[in-house]
This record gives sequence, structure tokens and C-alpha cells, in this order.
Amino acid sequence: MTDSQPPKDDHVNNDRSVAQLAWAIESSVGQFKLILARCNYASLRDRLISRLREICQVEIRVLAVQQSRKTLYTAIQEEFGEEIPACVMVVGLESVQNLSVMLTSANQVREEFRKNFAFPLVLWIDDEIYKQLIQFAPDLESWATTRNFAISTQELVDFIIETANQCFSNNLKISVDIYIKLENELETAQRDLLNQPDVYNLEIQANLESLLGFIKQINNQKDSALEHYHKALELWQESKNLEMQARILSEIGVCYYLKAFKNPDINHPDWQAAWYYIREDINFINQFKSPDLIANAVVKFGDILRDLQKWEILQSLSEQALVVHQTNNQLRELAKDYGFLAEVALAQKDWVKANQLVQQALEVFAAVPNLESANISGVLSEIPERVLKSKDLSLYQFILGRSQYHLGQTQEATLSLETARDVGNPLEDVRLYLDILSFLQQLYFEQKEYLQAYKIKQQRRSIEQQFGLRAFIGAGRLEATKQAFVETLRSNSPQGNIAPEIAASGRLLDVDRLIERMGRPDYKLIVIHGQSGVGKSSL
Repeated sequence: MTDSQPPKDDHVNNDRSVAQLAWAIESSVGQFKLILARCNYASLRDRLISRLREICQVEIRVLAVQQSRKTLYTAIQEEFGEEIPACVMVVGLESVQNLSVMLTSANQVREEFRKNFAFPLVLWIDDEIYKQLIQFAPDLESWATTRNFAISTQELVDFIIETANQCFSNNLKISVDIYIKLENELETAQRDLLNQPDVYNLEIQANLESLLGFIKQINNQKDSALEHYHKALELWQESKNLEMQARILSEIGVCYYLKAFKNPDINHPDWQAAWYYIREDINFINQFKSPDLIANAVVKFGDILRDLQKWEILQSLSEQALVVHQTNNQLRELAKDYGFLAEVALAQKDWVKANQLVQQALEVFAAVPNLESANISGVLSEIPERVLKSKDLSLYQFILGRSQYHLGQTQEATLSLETARDVGNPLEDVRLYLDILSFLQQLYFEQKEYLQAYKIKQQRRSIEQQFGLRAFIGAGRLEATKQAFVETLRSNSPQGNIAPEIAASGRLLDVDRLIERMGRPDYKLIVIHGQSGVGKSSL
């Protein structure tokens, strides 16, 4: 598809282009021919491939390139080996992590394609990939013939509405790499519709801005997500859609919460912004006078209200939600209600009530369907592995341990906190896990178990460093942050997974030089040397 406004006879043009592509494939069987099929939408691409398989006289083999692939030539070679297929179509290039590396490599070995691949090769690409192809593989691109496929305006509108409905009914179940591709498709859709004001009406604009906010939030682009969410909120207000206003208010609140998460100061502007929009959403929900919406609000905002220490609101919402979840027999949600009320009791220093409430949470949680019933505070061997790694169970054991500590039950508190640590997972909730370690360290220290307290302290500091919550941990081997690792998967940068200590120390140049040498065949052996403490292990 070109960057210009899609023509009105897209179906006619696509049918003609599909027929031409089928003819080009049939006439090139037995010889190498590179064909670029430009299409910005995966759903349209899949339909076109199905149509091609129907009308083409030769068998079409489709190769989905894996994200981690570095070379296109090797991917095709390993897939088909000595076999010579009639035609190969390559999809998935938009998800490749280091596409520039793949295209550069393909350009360098372009003669190998011609020598060893005696079949037509069709690369399905979008506009962004086409730009990179021209930049990084200009010689290979010069061999290709191109077919453009545009989506019709009605199909584009239907795509936006359908995706929005799936997204906001929580039925959009796709992987992270698909979210990245979907973001590109939505931005392209926005460009395609800007020149069609008769089609790009208020509802479509609002849905598209809402979707872009949601997808960018998933893709960890929080500032950009907030820009789209604020535009969407204005559009939904203009259209007087109260349900979507409430939905977007909640998403804005959650997005600010995610921004504020690493900052312990709840007076920080991001924390206060999160509270403002969540409060607005709760006010909206109260207008609907729907117990179910109140119950859903507790599930979504309970953790945030706890972190913000808004105990009165958390207590009010949890008590209302408890009735709904009891009536509907929603046991896991019911356990969470008891857990939130137990935390409110802790904040009020009502240790006995907190202990009773969290015991109820544990009893209800043990009765959740498909989870084996067990004495959760006792024999862990009876609990399935999937339960042992539960964030909920870890939280309840933490609440139990704190209530026991304040009731003078030190040994029981220590056992509960050790259980909370063992069943917890910092990848699920790093703040909770660090709080558990901190309290456990305090208990060990008070019981004069200094070695255990020291080990817990070291573990806590290591986790803080890995999650980017602490800049330096002293002498020792540095680990790349978990957040950096996630962001590396979403980017094409080889430097994404580098510990912040390396960047802070000005050693990125050393890293670049090391990576460059490792990639060169003339450096068979690389030795890093220097005096003690200069950073060899960290590097």
C-alpha cells in the first residue's frame, strides 16, 4: 500500500494484483525471482494468501520468520534444505527483532539467493519494512518486482471497530510481538483515514485513539499512551458516551500508576495523577449504581488504592464487592476482598481483626476450583505448584505474618513470612516481594539471626538492582535489569540489555568495542585485563 489515500476500488485493484502475482509466480517456477508484496494489514494479507492458493496453479509454501532470526537466507535454507519448492512466501518480517541486521545480511549474500533458490520468493512487507529494505538492502531490492495491496475503507473501519470491541471486552488475547505489529497497523490506519473526513467520524476517531493508547501502554510507551488516552477521553466526552468515558478514565489512572510504580513517594505528581483519575472513575461508577461495576473496580484498583493508602475508600469498595463476589461464588475475588479488608485492619492497627480476615482469605483461596484444598499456612507439599507461585498466596501469607508479629507470635510470623517469600515471585510483583524480604530481614535481626538477616539484605539489594530500583550494589557481578531485558525484546538495539551501572560509569564505549571485536573473524581470542576493582566482571 502506498502512503496516499486508498482508492475507492480497492477490491478491483487487489483482485487484479492477486491475479498478476499468481501469473508472476507460475511463470517463474524453477528459477529465482524476488517479488515484494506490500500490504500494511495482517488480516488482509492472510486473505490474499488464501486467495492466491486457490487460483495459483503451483503449491505455495509459507514460511513465518521467527523473531530471533538474524539471517533470511539461513531461515529459508534450514526450512527447506535440499528441497526445491515451487514457491516460497515469507511472512513475519515485521516481528524480527534485528530486521536491519537481517536485511543487511541478505544484501551481502544476494548472489547466494540466485544460485541456490531456484524458485520465486515472495516477501510480504509493509511500508516501514519497505523503507528499511531500500536503506539496508538496496541491491537486493533492485532485483525485485513489487505488487501493492490496499485495504478498502469499509474493511478498515470494520477492522478498527472489531479490534476495539475485542480490546475493551477483554477478548483481545495476543502475544507481545503481535501487539507491536498491531500498533503499526493502527497508526497506518490513522494515516489512511485522515484524508477521509466523511468516514473518519467521531466514533471511529475515539475508538482509534483508545486503541492506540491501550496498545502503546502494553508496549511500555506510557507517555505516548497517555497522549492518546487524553485525546480519546475528549472525544468520548464530546460523544457523551459515559461507559467509554469511565473506561478511559480507569486506563489513564492505571497508566499513571505504572509510571509512578518505581517511585516510593506517593506525593509524586504521577501518583497524584493516578489517584485523581481513579477517583473520577469511581465517581462515574457510583453514578451507574451497579454493584457489579463496584466489584470490578476493586479487582482493578484495589492494589493501587492500597499503595496510595486510601484506606477508607478501599474498605468501602471491598465491603460492597464482598457481597457481590459471595453471591456470585467468585472465590478468588472473594479472597481478594478479605485480603484488602485485612490490610485496612493492619493500617488501623487492629491486629486481631487483620488476623481473622486474612485467615478467611486463605480459607477461601484454598477452596478456589481446580486448586487442591490444603492447610495453606502449614503443609506446603500438599499445594499444587501453580498455587505455590501465586502472588495472591504470597500476599496473604505476608499479611498473616505481619498480624502475627504484632500479636507477639514471633515464630509463627517468621514461618508465614518465609512462606510468603518462597511462594512469591518478584516478576509478578516486585514491590510486594521486596516488602516481604524487608520485614523478614527485620525479624531475623530482632531474633539475632544476623547471618540470615544479612543474606536477606543481599538478596533484596540484588533484586532492587535487577529491576532498576537501585543504581549500585557494590562489588560483585552486575545483572542486566529485568525491564531492560523486556525492552530489548521490543527493540532492535543490541545495547538494550545493559546494566545501568555500565551506562552510568561511561563504559558503553567499551561495550561497543567488545561487541565489534566479537563479531570480527580476525579476533580469535579476546582478553580483558586490568587491575582489581576496575570493572572486569561487570563488563
